[in-house]
Amino acid sequence: MEWLDSLQDASDEFRGLSVTHDMTRAEREQCKECVQEATERARQDVSGDWRYVVRGNPGEMQVLRLRKAY
Repeated sequence: MEWLDSLQDASDEFRGLSVTHDMTRAEREQCKECVQEATERARQDVSGDWRYVVRGNPGEMQVLRLRKAY
């Protein structure tokens, strides 16, 4: 991805840019709900052995439980 490398070397004017999926309102809402769910699950996890992440394509996102690496 040559264009991504050129973004990393961009001037200060473009340093704040990021590249993300183009999502519909419904997909953004689903993403927001998944992030809230992942945050809540992490808060309720008393063992501390797990981390919760949101993965998947827009419209198909899901919360995954992954074992923390120590």
